[in-house]
Amino acid sequence: MKSALLDPVTTQMPVSALRPDDVKAIRYKLKQSQSEFALMIGVSLATLQGWEEGRHHPDGPAQALLRVAAKNPKVVAKALGRG
Repeated sequence: MKSALLDPVTTQMPVSALRPDDVKAIRYKLKQSQSEFALMIGVSLATLQGWEEGRHHPDGPAQALLRVAAKNPKVVAKALGRG
């Protein structure tokens, strides 16, 4: 399991990987079921479940979106037409 990833912009500064509990907490903040949240962020239900169960880890745009959602879930929900 990776504990840190390279920042895609600088390729130097580490970016800590989101943990399964982090992904679930973000979804709970948005008061979404797994199905609703997966649809909202544009991933399959199986992908979201994999993240929440620790079998897979979000990367790239998905990780960026989840990080923004963690800081301001209402803004993300509104931007994605769910708020």
